[in-house]
Amino acid sequence: MVFNTRHFTLSSRLKLLLTLCAISLLGCSRSEETGQCTAAPLAPVRQVIIIGIDGLRTDAVSPVLTPFLSKLAESNGLVWGRVDVSNGRTQQTFSAPGWISVLTSSWASEHGIVDNDSRGPVKSQTVFERLQTRRADSRSMLITSWKPLYDLVEGRLRETSGLHHAAFLRKNDAAVEQEVLTTWPTCQPDLAFIHLDAVDDAGHKGAFDPNDPGYAAAVRETDARIRRLWEKAFASPTAQGARPQRLVFFVSDHGGIGNKHGRFSETERWAPVLAISPAGYPAVKISELVDVGQASLDFVQ
Repeated sequence: MVFNTRHFTLSSRLKLLLTLCAISLLGCSRSEETGQCTAAPLAPVRQVIIIGIDGLRTDAVSPVLTPFLSKLAESNGLVWGRVDVSNGRTQQTFSAPGWISVLTSSWASEHGIVDNDSRGPVKSQTVFERLQTRRADSRSMLITSWKPLYDLVEGRLRETSGLHHAAFLRKNDAAVEQEVLTTWPTCQPDLAFIHLDAVDDAGHKGAFDPNDPGYAAAVRETDARIRRLWEKAFASPTAQGARPQRLVFFVSDHGGIGNKHGRFSETERWAPVLAISPAGYPAVKISELVDVGQASLDFVQ
């Protein structure tokens, strides 16, 4: 599509800009936010960070493809676990039900999101709401580039008054990383969910297979991105110089076979998980996908 703007009036140019924003996949609607993540008055004593790596297969976690995450586990005396995201082949292995299960500590039979076409509402309370009920001064954050997830969670939270919650929809994983690095030093939420989508995107474009060049490259890139976030944000002191006790989860929502997922093959229904506890805190045991949200609440309440 080619436009000749030489004879456009100001009004015409404004109309053109609005049209381009409306039709562009990289357009204006891909950058949204709700709430304001203002500076925390006090640094939290305890903090939970859930990093969701969409579409990461269990066999993609290796010293070759995920050198940082592999060394992080080893240095903490841990091994990666795995969870059945299908709840015994009763929940389809799509992203929306998987992530909502993490964020509500409940399965699709309870929260009502059965596939990626489910528009909600989410029937179960989110961990953000449950934390607010337990601690009125708690603060939470969600950052993602996947609009269906953003819409499902924020659609529910809009009905919750008094919630100290900031949510950001960004263009891609690079923009998510930049938002974290910009916001994290001063915001310091008690509970944060950060969603990275590049691995899943590569799987759909090529194959959910560590031997697929595009998928492997996306896994390596995501590992490098997490290393930067860890070094520049999650392992750093707050703006006040404090170092909260941080519990960090790395978890996926599904694997894949070919360039798809949603059913119950072994490579679709098993996903990797790792929980890194602060020094002196007992190791967190995660045996089911829904345990991540509950363990998060147990730690920060």
